[in-house]
Amino acid sequence: MMLDKKLIRKFVQAALKEDFARQDATSRALFAPRDRVKGVVLFKGSRGIACGLAFAEEAFKSMDPRARVRFHVREGAEIKKGGCLLSVEGRAAALLSAERTALNFLCLLTGIATKTHEFVRARGGRKRPMISDTRKTHPLLRGAEKYAVKIGGGFPHRGDLAQMAMIKDNHLIALKKRRGFLWGEALVHAVDRLKRRGMAVEIEAQSLADVQAALAVRPDWIMLDNMPQPELKKAVKLIRKQAPQVKIEVSGGVGLKDVRRLSRLDIDRISSGAIVHSAPFANMSLELIA
Repeated sequence: MMLDKKLIRKFVQAALKEDFARQDATSRALFAPRDRVKGVVLFKGSRGIACGLAFAEEAFKSMDPRARVRFHVREGAEIKKGGCLLSVEGRAAALLSAERTALNFLCLLTGIATKTHEFVRARGGRKRPMISDTRKTHPLLRGAEKYAVKIGGGFPHRGDLAQMAMIKDNHLIALKKRRGFLWGEALVHAVDRLKRRGMAVEIEAQSLADVQAALAVRPDWIMLDNMPQPELKKAVKLIRKQAPQVKIEVSGGVGLKDVRRLSRLDIDRISSGAIVHSAPFANMSLELIA
């Protein structure tokens, strides 16, 4: 998977604008246009999954279109401490003005790809369930962060509210307040309308009673959210018995230590916001070469 170059440029240009990179007071005062530098980006962590190379290249070349950028690893490759991700040569003021933006994307996306890969490996060699993220992403960076999840071996969940209908607890609470005892009928009609439009429908369930109610409206997916292990096992068996065609997602506070245990269940997806919002910022730096 590779993001469209126009989308990468959009992300990077917004970040450079935020940093006022073209008005960098320090670099403009210290260097003349003819001054040039060479540098390498080194990974300082123990190990990780490289991600965001094209973002870094875009940052450097946006500031110096004649900059020469060479990748020393491929996107998605495993990297170890001291590994060189890329080398760059160009105008000193331009590259130093782009440095933080380039590193921010590399560190953020490599961190997410690495965290995702840890979750994937925690399945213990199983190909199921798929590991997915959530919509708990940083504002305006969702596309880039979901790309990093894919690079790490995960399967990004819906990218926005229009891609898939997910009926969660607050939707149901509001529906019950508005429709009273007719809420169930209203839910059935809403799901039917969505499915006629070709929209996949997922319903959140937090108890066995919720699962029974969800099965009654024939969704494509049921999300088992924050269920204790004994109840979770019963819910999975219930769905497989009554509606084997319905796919099962498990979510709610899923950490790395939970993945192996959950992977033993007959489920289709584990979703965790942690692979994005709790991914550590990878440790990298731009080292200049004399």
